[in-house]
This record gives sequence, structure tokens and C-alpha cells, in this order.
Amino acid sequence: MLSSQLESDDIGSFELRRVSSLKQLNKLPWQAECHAVLLDMRIGRSLVRETIQTIGESQGTVALLCLCRNHKELLNYQEWIHLVDDYLLLESMDDGELLTRISHAIRRRKKEYELIHEQTLLQSLMDNIPDAIYFKDLESRFTKVNRAMAESYGFDRISILGMTDFDLFTEEHARAAYEDEQAIIRTGKPIIGKVEKETYRDGHVTWVTTSKVPLCDNNGRIIGTMGISRSITDMKQVQDTLDKERILLRTILNNVPDRIFVKDREGRYIVSNHRHRRFLQATSDDTVIGKTVYDYFDKEDADILHNEDMHIVRSGIGLINSEEQQINDDGSLAWFLTSKVPLVDENGDTIGLVGIARDVTDQKNTEVKLRSTINILNDTRLQLIESEKLKTVGRLAAGVAHEVKNPLGVVRLGVDYLRGRLKERREFKELLTDMLQATDKANEVIMELLDYSSPHKISMDPMDINTLIRKVLALLRHNFKEAGIHITEDMLKMPLVVMTDTTKLEQVFINLFLNAIAAMPNGGEICIRTERQRMNHTGSNVSGEMTERFKIGDRLVVVEIEDSGHGIKQADKDKLFEPFFSTRATGDGTGLGLSVTRSIVEMHHGMITLENCPKHTGACARAIFPEYTGSTNESSPHSPSSKSSRH
Repeated sequence: MLSSQLESDDIGSFELRRVSSLKQLNKLPWQAECHAVLLDMRIGRSLVRETIQTIGESQGTVALLCLCRNHKELLNYQEWIHLVDDYLLLESMDDGELLTRISHAIRRRKKEYELIHEQTLLQSLMDNIPDAIYFKDLESRFTKVNRAMAESYGFDRISILGMTDFDLFTEEHARAAYEDEQAIIRTGKPIIGKVEKETYRDGHVTWVTTSKVPLCDNNGRIIGTMGISRSITDMKQVQDTLDKERILLRTILNNVPDRIFVKDREGRYIVSNHRHRRFLQATSDDTVIGKTVYDYFDKEDADILHNEDMHIVRSGIGLINSEEQQINDDGSLAWFLTSKVPLVDENGDTIGLVGIARDVTDQKNTEVKLRSTINILNDTRLQLIESEKLKTVGRLAAGVAHEVKNPLGVVRLGVDYLRGRLKERREFKELLTDMLQATDKANEVIMELLDYSSPHKISMDPMDINTLIRKVLALLRHNFKEAGIHITEDMLKMPLVVMTDTTKLEQVFINLFLNAIAAMPNGGEICIRTERQRMNHTGSNVSGEMTERFKIGDRLVVVEIEDSGHGIKQADKDKLFEPFFSTRATGDGTGLGLSVTRSIVEMHHGMITLENCPKHTGACARAIFPEYTGSTNESSPHSPSSKSSRH
């Protein structure tokens, strides 16, 4: 009957193969090609047991069915019967039952294999995943946990079953976890990716990110919860460290007195501290981030800054301590030292730039004041040295002049006497004339020495300086004619009144004209200019001679005497007004003329300079006097002066 059912045409797509032993079966690729094995249990007990163990324990997709005579024979194999997918009793088998039972066994074996495979995968996942996986009942008791869960809390997977979070954690964490799980059971709504702080009974703390979902049975009823937790303690510690560093960096950025900013490769701001935002007149970070210099500066300035930034990004070469000026809203001048360096990523590629601008206005002003003070001290030191030197020279000159003057007087009287007695002897007359000229020359030098060393007492009266100059020009007209000098006048038509000691100021202009004549041995031109000016500012040197002698708003009279001579040598510029310094040949002068000239000008509360002409060869003497306005004390050297500087 069994053979007839297996050999029936209704068997369908089954292909039958008969084997007589387990050895013969193992030679076939039965695990890959067979869907079912039908074992006749009448072949012998040992062979049946071995075959059942081989096929049943393989846990593959091949179904195992056993044929036995009756239930009594089946009981002889009850210790292996659990490995069998189905069994058939020959005494009670109906027609067509065999094929039906085989088909059902194959389907059941495939489902069991799939279930076992899924269970194996799930168990492999549970055992090997580093995250904690757990299942809980309606009372939040653990019903199943994976190995990572048990090991992380110091238990094995069996002993932790039945525990709750209250057995593992402090009330702080356990209560919050319990309430979350009960809310899931009530509502069915999961909790995904919640960051939890786990506080243990021994005091240590860990951090996890947890997802919890409802656990349902086959009918969809919630029977508990299941969850997975991933430790983020290390990440949290890193994040906390980064947060602290970020707060520290932000605190530093916003409290340093420098402007700090960061830009990307396109020149867009990505970081801006408080100082820099105030400089841009921006109200918040949001109004700066993503903007460029074109949003805050005019196009011309923005082009310069942007091109500078792009050069740094392209070349990778920074800009260090570039000195920059800025005009504040109140018109004052501010100074900054700006540095920009490339911003690089972990691969060393330039991704932007970092800039810092430091306000050095106070240092710059201090530097200017210090430089000015040093200049003043140097000038004062030189003036003291010069003053002491001049005093010494004056005392020496007065002594020499006093001692020489009287003997020269006696010599002159003797020469005059001899000239009267020796008129007929021509050779004696010429000798006496030479002696008389030498005596006059010596007497002239003595008078200059006495004038240089005499006390500076003058009598001042108002006078038109144009009139005084023309008087001196008349006195020296023969000198100009003999020297071939042409005079050009460019004097102001209206009177320029100054307080003068006429005799002494005449001597000033005589000395200046004679010096000009001496500088043009082959003739030339002298141009005389006079004008009125008002002192409006101090210029670049706030400690210069102009600011020492005059104050802002003073009305000044300026006289310029310009020649077309050989000019002043660079080596002689600083020595022109020194006593006994002269560029003339020995015997042509004493070197006291310009010293006496400057002394007289300073007696008149003025100043004098002697420089090369800027437009042609020659020298220009420039004398400046305070204009007389009706008060003799207005231009006193003891009146206070006002100084200002442009910023």
C-alpha cells in the first residue's frame, strides 16, 4: 500500500529516491536537494536512532517523517521522537494521507527553520550588540535582557530577571524611567532617542540615549515594554568639555579689548566678537554671520579688504601687525594693529582666515608724546649747552676785546702821529696806511665781539618793517652796484608794523644782505618779500620753534630774503648760527654775523631760519616777527602759548 501511494501518478512534482542505508544517504546532497526524508522505522533500532539524530539535529529545511507499524513500536523511540517532524502509523493510514502529511511536514519544517533562523539572528544580535537591550512586563520588571545589558550592571542574564530599575539605580533615575514606561503602557506612544542620566547607588553617573516602545502580544495587547540604550558617557564628557571650552572661548572673545573675526573662503563672516560687532555697528551675531565687508564698507574700501583676504586664503601667507588708521565719528584718529592668518582644517587645507585688530591709539599717542618729550629734552639740553657755551664765549670775547681795545687805540694814535710827520716819504706813507687799515679791521672785530657779548637791552618802538628794509637797501646801494646784484622787491603794499629797536634791526638786515652778496661773487639777484600771516595750526611738530614762540591765532609779519648764490652745503646746515662759524675765507669775517643776527631777532620775540631755496639754486633767509596790534605785551615771550594737534 505504501509503495502504491508513493508511485501514484498523483504524486505531483515530487521526485522519489530510495536509499537503503544512512551511508548511502550521506553520499547524496540531500541537505540541498531533498525536501523530506521518509524513514522506515522497521529497519532496525540502531540505524533508526542514528538516522533521526543525523537529520533531526541538522536543523535544516529537510522534513523528517517516520513510518511505524503502530503506537507500541513508536514508543520504543520516544527519546528521539522530538526530532521528528511527523510520524505515520501503517495500521491506520488512509488512502492519499501520505502525500498530504509529507507536504504539511515540509511546510512546517520550513517555517520552523525560518523561526529558528530568525531566533538565531535575534539572539546573535542580542549577544553581540554593545547596546543594552531589555524587555519588561507591565510592572516594569525585567523579563529578558541581552548580555551587554547584564554585564553593564554587573549581573548575569538570569539573576537580573524580575528586578526593576529601583534595584539598580537611585530614586532620581529609577522613578523617571518607571513613569516613562507606565506612560508608554497607558498610551502606546514610544519614546525615541531620549538622553538619560543614570545615577547608580554607588554614586557614579553614566549617560545613555534610550528608545522605548510598547511590547504587544499576538492580539495587539500591550503586555510590557522593550527598549534599547546606548552609552554616550564618553561622548557626553567630550561634549561637556567642548561646551566648557566653547563657553571659555566665547567669554574670552567677547571680553578681550581686540576685534576678532573669522571668515570662510568666500570672505563671509562666521565668527564675530562683541568688539568687532560694535565696530561694524551691528546689533547681534545674526546680523553679521554670512555677511561680507561689502555689507559694511563702501565699495572702494571693501575691494581693498576683500582682495587682501583672498590673497591670504589663496597663498596661505598671513598678514602680521599691519598698522591701520581709522577716523572716529568725533573726528579723532584711532590706530590699530591688524593681523590675519589662514584658517586650516585637519588636512591642512585653507578654509578661511582669522583676524584680530588691536587698538593701539593710547600707545601711539603715548609714543608721540614720548617722542615729543624726548625732542624737547634734547632741544633743552642743546639750548643749555649752547647757552653756557655762548656765555663762556661772551665772557671770553668781552675780556679779549677790553684788553685789546686800549692797546689798539694807542697804536692808532701813534700811526696818526707818524702819518703827519712822514708825509714826504711815500714808502712810509703806504706802510702807515696799511697799518691804519689793519688797526681799523682789528677794531671792527673788537666792536663785533663787544656787541655779541654786551647785555641784551633794547628800546622798542612800533615801525613799518617795509620802511626799515628800504632804508637799509639805500645804505647798501653802492655795495649792490659794485657786486653786480639786482634787487627785486615783492613787499606788501600796506604797512607791516612790528615793535623794533631800529638800530639793531637795521644791523640784522645789513648782515643778511652782506651774506647774500658774499654768496654771489659773480653777481646775481636778491628777491625781498614781505607778507602778513596768521598762525592757524602747529604743523607736524608740536614741539617745534614756531609753537614755542607763537600761539594759534597770532598775526605774524614774515620777511624773506632770497639770493641766487651757491646755496648751503648739507654739512653746514646745523652750524650756520654758531658763533665764529663762517664759510668765508680766513680774514673775510669773524663768523659772528649770523649769531648776532639771530640774537637780535630773538630779542624782538621773533625767529629766523636760513635754508636752500626749494625751486632754484640759492639760499633763503626767513625772519618772522609778531605783528604790532596796539599792545606791546601781546607778543611777549612770557605770555602763555596754545598748542594743538590734528588727529
